[in-house]
Amino acid sequence: MTDLTSQELQEHLEEQIEFIKSSATSYDNGFTGESKRLAVTVRVLVHDTAKSTSLLSLLGKKNRGFLDTSFPFEESNKMSHSGLVQLSLGNRKSITLPLLDDGPFSRQASFEIWWNGIVFVDKDRNEFSRKDIVLSLANKEGGAHVDKTLDEKYADLRKGNSLGWFDVTPDGVQTPSEDQVPASMRQIAHEVLKTLEPGYACHRGKNKGDGILVMGASMVEGVTPLPIPSQNLPKNRPTISGQKIGRNDQCICGSGKKYKQCCLR
Repeated sequence: MTDLTSQELQEHLEEQIEFIKSSATSYDNGFTGESKRLAVTVRVLVHDTAKSTSLLSLLGKKNRGFLDTSFPFEESNKMSHSGLVQLSLGNRKSITLPLLDDGPFSRQASFEIWWNGIVFVDKDRNEFSRKDIVLSLANKEGGAHVDKTLDEKYADLRKGNSLGWFDVTPDGVQTPSEDQVPASMRQIAHEVLKTLEPGYACHRGKNKGDGILVMGASMVEGVTPLPIPSQNLPKNRPTISGQKIGRNDQCICGSGKKYKQCCLR
């Protein structure tokens, strides 16, 4: 067994960064299947298991702040939630687009908060994190391996329109909106690139014929909208009596503070 040198590990990192850039360009040129290869590269960079160590861990670079561009999930939102994309609403069909550098949020988060942060909540209140998206695309949907089965909730997100969003044509025909997972994976890759290369930038721009751009749709009770949270909730947050703790619940650590003012930070 021969250990790789620091220089060799750094060369691997530079190579993986180029993989992301190349796949991102391909995705932006219309090949949305490239989202699977983006997932594999992100997995190589950040995912640690009992049997394998991520490249950033090998380099000692995983403890940095990760860029989080997601629209924060608000528990009082009665609609389904999609935090990494925007919808271009045209006359006949909506198009799902990654936020890239055109979103309203840009914050630093620890890897654990970033990796487990909520990016989807479907109409049945099932939550999905970046980890769920990356590992499903890489390990089960053809990025590095094709599995015969998918997790039922994830499969419903991708193929069953569990977000419950529909397009309506001018003649009144209702059809399920576009699958939002590929564009979300594109945005996750964008966040990783900007984490590793802070000077990197990518703006989609405005094309002739684009529809109205919508992001962060929500519906809450009451006449006064709640302020948008400054930080996203993680999927793996603590539970009390089987219910996941909310921002305004008392923190489970016993400090007496609200969760958002204590361990969420």
